Amino acid sequence: MNRWIEEIMTSPTQPKNPRVLIIMLISGILVLILTCVSIAISYFNTIQSVRLSIANQSMKAASTVADSLDVDAYQEFLRNPVKETPAYQRIEQQLNQAREQFGLLYLYTIQLSEDRQSGRAMIVARPPNAKQNFDIGIPIVLSSEHIQTIYEGSSTYYSEIIRDPDYGVYMSAGAPLRDREGRIIGIIGVDTDVAIVEDIGDDVVRNSIPVFAIQGLFVVILIFLVLCMERWYQRAIKAAVGETEETYQDELRSVICSMRSIRHDFVNHMQVLYGLIECGYYPKARDYVQSLLKETKLLDLTVRFANPALMVLLHTKWEQAKSKQIVMQFEECSDPIDSISSIDLIKILSNLIDNAIEAADLADGEKRVSIYFCCDEEQVIFRVENTGPEISPEQRARIFENGFTTKTEKKCGARGTGLTIVDAVVHKYKGKIEVGSERGITRFTVWLPVK
Repeated sequence: MNRWIEEIMTSPTQPKNPRVLIIMLISGILVLILTCVSIAISYFNTIQSVRLSIANQSMKAASTVADSLDVDAYQEFLRNPVKETPAYQRIEQQLNQAREQFGLLYLYTIQLSEDRQSGRAMIVARPPNAKQNFDIGIPIVLSSEHIQTIYEGSSTYYSEIIRDPDYGVYMSAGAPLRDREGRIIGIIGVDTDVAIVEDIGDDVVRNSIPVFAIQGLFVVILIFLVLCMERWYQRAIKAAVGETEETYQDELRSVICSMRSIRHDFVNHMQVLYGLIECGYYPKARDYVQSLLKETKLLDLTVRFANPALMVLLHTKWEQAKSKQIVMQFEECSDPIDSISSIDLIKILSNLIDNAIEAADLADGEKRVSIYFCCDEEQVIFRVENTGPEISPEQRARIFENGFTTKTEKKCGARGTGLTIVDAVVHKYKGKIEVGSERGITRFTVWLPVK
């Protein structure tokens, strides 16, 4: 992991998959958008919750004042609405006490017009430091909906947040004021300072900044991890297909070489036949054509396989064995062997056949390689047999170790990975492999269960 991180940090200009970069960019933008939306929703919900809480407290305060107010004194004041009367002073004292008790900005009584479309403030309790003077009967802003709520619903009301350059930021609430017979004789109005709401909103935004920073850091870490995972994935893919890609390239080169050889042989054969015919050696020309037909039949065996990868592999290996004067025999397989991927099929057979050709080339007598296939509903069997030097029991015990080889270092260089690859594929399919070597014959048999 440290090596990947170091490579990523030291190779910033290395091109990446554009689709991956686009996905990471879109993901980062979405996370940032969702973070902003989350902060906005949190801000809105907090403001709404505080506003409703203040509104409920204000309506409760208005109802409490309406229930406790001396309605007899207030009705006496309404008959003579001047400040110098004991009734005015009595109501003003009660309102001031209630304003201080509930922590209100203003507390006042409202007298509605006869058409119930407007109202006037009659007695107002205000803060000691208030600069405004309130005369009796000063008009106030009162919506028809609030008046309708008072008379029809006999309930309290509250307003939205009001921003006034003279009175500040506040909310109004009201409750009906009733006489002893239950008739509505006015409204108790309440103004509550809600500047704290905006302060709370600012606090929400400030407190969301660390969350925003953490989520931004999370996006950066996520992008970094995606880059690391992408690099790890590419390395894993490269390690997984590297050997197979090399094998396919080798086989492709073998096919190209075979095509060149066939073309070269074809030209030579045509020249020989043309010469024999021109010289009148017709019997020799007929014998020459018959020998070519026998060779063609041998070559034709390698293309009668249902699996294309197997067909190409055996064709190239047959050409390779032929160039070394090695007889290659194999049994035709009509089953496509779909239970094994072509990649794994090539890994197993190419390495086993290559080893068999190398060993047969060292044989003192007969040089032969035999390949056997068998498929049924339960398993697939591959057997590769060759003449040549035997493999001792000591060598068989280590033959599947990575780097171990039965060939000399001088002749073949660093080797010993082919059978390790075969063994890994066999274990992948939970199969088994057996090795037998005696009397100048070496045999590798592979059993793979059908998935």
